Amino acid sequence: MTDDVYARTVAPTAAPAIESPINAHRRVMQYVDVGVVLAAIVTTLVLGFGTGAPLLEDRPREALSISLAIIWPLMLWLKDTTATTILGQGAEEYRRVLGASAWTLMLVAAVSYFIGTERGRWFLLGAMAIGTAGVLLGRHVLRLRLHRLMANGLSLHRVFVIAAPSRAQEISSQIEGKDSRYRQAGEWLLYGHGDPDPTTIIKRALEVGADTILYAPLGTENTQWTRRLGWAMENSDLSLLVSPSLVEVAGPRLSVEPVEGLAFVRVDMPRFSGPARVAKRALDVTGASLGLLLLGLPMLVVGLLIRRGSEGPAIFKQTRAGIGSSTFRCWKFRTMHTGADAERAALRAAQEAEAALAQDRGSAGTATATFKMAHDPRITKPGRWLRKFSIDELPQLVNVLKGEMSLVGPRPHPMDDVELYDDVATRRLLAKPGMTGLWQVSGRSDLA
Repeated sequence: MTDDVYARTVAPTAAPAIESPINAHRRVMQYVDVGVVLAAIVTTLVLGFGTGAPLLEDRPREALSISLAIIWPLMLWLKDTTATTILGQGAEEYRRVLGASAWTLMLVAAVSYFIGTERGRWFLLGAMAIGTAGVLLGRHVLRLRLHRLMANGLSLHRVFVIAAPSRAQEISSQIEGKDSRYRQAGEWLLYGHGDPDPTTIIKRALEVGADTILYAPLGTENTQWTRRLGWAMENSDLSLLVSPSLVEVAGPRLSVEPVEGLAFVRVDMPRFSGPARVAKRALDVTGASLGLLLLGLPMLVVGLLIRRGSEGPAIFKQTRAGIGSSTFRCWKFRTMHTGADAERAALRAAQEAEAALAQDRGSAGTATATFKMAHDPRITKPGRWLRKFSIDELPQLVNVLKGEMSLVGPRPHPMDDVELYDDVATRRLLAKPGMTGLWQVSGRSDLA
């Protein structure tokens, strides 16, 4: 059966090139937030909070005004206070606004502390009180405006339904109606005659202008199919709502959400860009810099011990797989004798032959993409305790500082391992490799 038999679009038109009403509403919210923050700062200055000198000569108030004007809108953005998933839901929206304001108060208070001024602190408290009340009031007015737009036929989300025919009909009858936050843009019917290509489904959903996928599993799909559907969505702005029978998806990415009386599970797509990525990079740079500063002398001692224990350089550099299709030179303290890398292919072939023989005999031996030996003959005596305590990884702080690695992430594999990846293992290349990952915290190669 072809894909055309599975799919039926309700509105077979491409998404309009103009900005959607919901995105326009979110943009208005952002403009109002910035306007309220600036108005709060000006109002506080006019009312004279923290007055002690003319404004142009009052450096504390000047510095805090600039800090508030930058940090407050930034925190409202980082806390995702205009997310489409919370539009029209006052309690969650207000909670995020208050959280962003609290973070702003703490960060700007730190600025006030370093400046060392009592006048600046009173100015900060006055501006925060006026601004927080103003932002909440602005959000309330905008929420009332949004509800009026919804009453006039505006839907917050255009959904694409993936379900069996009977279930799809039930979902359609529930979400269609006046004042609904959802409007159906299309559907893909599942008949249980095999698993359709998730990429084709997502392409169809984008063609009809959907922004949300409602998926009701048949229960007969391959257990990996839901994950592949999520992977196909990662480069789009689509959201995914799945019925409670969902399996094989990480728990922290799931949250229950009602859709016009029906219970669905929202699946948050992993994002590899945005504020979280900026914050992670800042943490990496700070951590790597402090690590090199504090551990520089001990690392020098380790290097001298390696040079004394065996011939060859203290630092070993090897080409490893980076994020995407990139490669980089990974730094480590040398834990093997010189020339050990040239023996890798032969040892790997012997290990795979032994695993194949064990399988033929009915034993538990298996061949994997990752080459790792419990008792590698190439490792030097100092190298064994360096590996035991992960001291050999410390030079990778340089890789972190250069932006090639992160402090936390999937371990970088050699290129011959990457060549044997399947489509699931290849996904580890979507993230920047890290110094510390699940391999280390789970027991490394000592796991039974």
